Amino acid sequence: MTGSLAERAAAPLAHRAVTVHAWEDVVFAHWRREPEALARFVPRGTRPDVVDGSAWVGLTAYVFRETRVPPFPPSGRLGSMTEVTIEVLTVDDRGRHGVTYRTVDTANVPAIVAAHALLGVPYTFAHARGKRRGDTLRYRSVRHPDRLGRARPGGSGRPRHAASVRVAVGSPVSSPLAADLTTRVGIHARQFAQTVFWQRQHPPLALRSAHLERLEGDLPDAVGMPGLFDRAPDSLLVLDATTVRYGWGDVVR
Repeated sequence: MTGSLAERAAAPLAHRAVTVHAWEDVVFAHWRREPEALARFVPRGTRPDVVDGSAWVGLTAYVFRETRVPPFPPSGRLGSMTEVTIEVLTVDDRGRHGVTYRTVDTANVPAIVAAHALLGVPYTFAHARGKRRGDTLRYRSVRHPDRLGRARPGGSGRPRHAASVRVAVGSPVSSPLAADLTTRVGIHARQFAQTVFWQRQHPPLALRSAHLERLEGDLPDAVGMPGLFDRAPDSLLVLDATTVRYGWGDVVR
């Protein structure tokens, strides 16, 4: 990682940490897009971040093994969960390189309630699961008509909007592009009528390459990006583990 990106990742939080998370077995898949094609997906005061000549859409999947809300100890209810996200890389007028989530699919109901109420992040209930066997990582997320997975009255109960990804972990990677796609300093989110920025801090990431074995599902349809999974990602990376701290940034616009 270049010096500037290492400094970006480790920059002190402007305010005290709101949450601290241990991430494990992170899969980063990214696709190139034209900036104009993604402009409608990002909140006011931000724009799609152009990296290596392209704007980028990402699928990220990972497991939380521990969640803390300082100064309290780790929470049993929030402490372990799987998340599968679709996001757009963004940058604001102050030059802060972040992400805007189109969806964060998880089975953790307390996290969904807290994220909607406090963060403005579009969490959605889904049966999300992750598994590691040796050097193979598997993630699957399936939404259902209601949060309990049962049919609504008069409905079919058929699962909808799923995503499955399976990768084989490879060798260490150290490149400016890999670092720039994964080292994002925060979240740009729509919260009521404004855009807010949540700062993210973590150690420099020890990334590894990955080989795609499976990618399928219609989850991109749910966020206005049909066909995203029709071809392999332009960048595919894995991170074994890191600790991520979030803190309040400010109002962007």
